[in-house]
Amino acid sequence: RRQHVLAVAAAVLCATAAAVAQQAPDRSKPPVTGPAPALKLPPIQKRALANGLPVWIVEMHEVPVASISVLVNAGAETDPAGKYGLANFTAAMLDGGAGTRDALALADAIEFLGASLTAGSTYDVASIRLQTPVAKLDEALQILADVVMRPTFPESELERVRKERLTRLLQTRDQPGALAWAAFARLVFGPRHPYGTPNLGNEASNREE
Repeated sequence: RRQHVLAVAAAVLCATAAAVAQQAPDRSKPPVTGPAPALKLPPIQKRALANGLPVWIVEMHEVPVASISVLVNAGAETDPAGKYGLANFTAAMLDGGAGTRDALALADAIEFLGASLTAGSTYDVASIRLQTPVAKLDEALQILADVVMRPTFPESELERVRKERLTRLLQTRDQPGALAWAAFARLVFGPRHPYGTPNLGNEASNREE
């Protein structure tokens, strides 16, 4: 019986090895590539509000979600000399309170709608991005309008953001990649150009803002 079991096991192993050998890819030549998939981009509708603000609309109806991005020409390149990081600091404060809501009330209102709202900046632009269910778009746009037009910049939030940014700058000292990029930018653009300083600014500028 033992020999019979061993014989069956050997036969199974041989059959498995043969099947694997048949499925092995042919590496003697590169695989044949298929046709490139067609790129179908939805059309962009360019309009303007009554105040002249340009609005670009892209319709995609796969999911009932609206995504709104407000872009402002207020990136790090507009930082005054010695105030590097000011644009980024300002963007980080936008969701710290707006209109009649403080930071917690603002976060609760956004969460209640099932939406998300973020603010940030790059060297070129500041941005506020809202993602919300279409059914809650009207209410979400009211919150977005407060954040864009009526931020309150409370002192308590300012100090919280300041400490957070100083901590991030301190942590950067242990990141070789970040140090190398900062050194490269300083070498290329110089110490007096906004591009020569990290978007976050430096310790001196964050303490003064």
